[in-house]
Amino acid sequence: MLLGQLSRRYALSMLAASFLFICNAFAAPAERVLHTFTNTPDGSAPSARLIQDAQGNFYGTTVLGGANNLGCVFELSPNSDGTWAETILHSFSGPDGANPVASLVFDAVGNLYGTTAGGGVYDSGGVAFELSPSTTGWIETVLHSFGNGLDGWDPQAEMVFDGAGNLYGTTQLGGAVFGHGDNNGGTVFRLSPGASGWTETILYSFTGEYLGPDPNLPAGSVVLDKNGNLYGVAQTGGANGKGAVYQLTPAGDGSYTESVIHSFDGTDGQDPNSTLVRDANGNLYGTTQQGGHVTPCPSSGCGVVFKLINNDDGTWSETVLHAFIGKDGSAPIGPIAFDKSGNLYAAAESGGADSHGTIFKLVPLSQGSWGLRMLRNFTGGSDGASPMAGVTLNSSRIFGTASAGGFAGSGVAFEIRP
Repeated sequence: MLLGQLSRRYALSMLAASFLFICNAFAAPAERVLHTFTNTPDGSAPSARLIQDAQGNFYGTTVLGGANNLGCVFELSPNSDGTWAETILHSFSGPDGANPVASLVFDAVGNLYGTTAGGGVYDSGGVAFELSPSTTGWIETVLHSFGNGLDGWDPQAEMVFDGAGNLYGTTQLGGAVFGHGDNNGGTVFRLSPGASGWTETILYSFTGEYLGPDPNLPAGSVVLDKNGNLYGVAQTGGANGKGAVYQLTPAGDGSYTESVIHSFDGTDGQDPNSTLVRDANGNLYGTTQQGGHVTPCPSSGCGVVFKLINNDDGTWSETVLHAFIGKDGSAPIGPIAFDKSGNLYAAAESGGADSHGTIFKLVPLSQGSWGLRMLRNFTGGSDGASPMAGVTLNSSRIFGTASAGGFAGSGVAFEIRP
């Protein structure tokens, strides 16, 4: 689509982004590789956002590598000389999980919780797990093995706690209609702790209608508001078959009602791909892997960063904050991270100067527009390639992972100093 054919909103956004991109081309922040993954027995293909504890240590997962090449959980700890040391906390073996794709979450006493896309005691449906520190290392406990499909299949997102200590998450496949042709659309689930262990409850099963109108294939986890509503994205389905943002509203009997609060149409995004972030005003921010339809990207588009504005009357309005054009990245991925000034940070899986992905910053400008600043163009060499998750902010520094590149080709953990 030619620029002259774009809406005024898209045109202003693109011009502002191009201006900031050019102005900052010679002031790119420096990247430092904290750890290069080397595959077995080390990790390989880190594809999740890092989380940090109060002591400054980072924790993450790798899809492959570890002692059994089925993925692992790792810790990166800063040394006094400025270097970082990696420790493998747990290597998955299959029955206890395999191939973790998602990031981790802490509880109040320092235990780690996560999911694996495969493994488990049943037919590789994945697991939810806990890692607890002890004097002899970290001990893994499987909280739930996804097994029969009806309870979900293939969890690929992080979990989130509510105030009562319950964990919420999604599975990309399975659900109440598992096994009925294409009706295999994924679930939103809750895990509740009890005296005899954790109990899973399916809050909603998507119908698997790839072309809509129900959403299909949830991506990322859910975000909760103060009223107990859950918000998430699905990669396909919706009114236009190009993905949607959904809301689950709790009822008095413990059930949830699903509603679609935004259906993507391609021009405003397509294939939303990561957990939403909610601001203090209840607005939602996210990314889509395709859409935007800006030249010179393919007809499906290079993806967008979007905002859904809560109108306080039950309706929502979408604004595209930035539509990617390839040289600034393609297939943006979150979750979005905000700094104290309201700037937004995320990654793009591909595109950029060397087509190996980027780290970018979006700066709010006047009249609601946003400008883009490139923070890193990955070269595919020792600096990494293909970041598959959003970044973590610590003061003025940015931390993240790239799933490929590094001298072993197995990915890196990196730091960017603006």
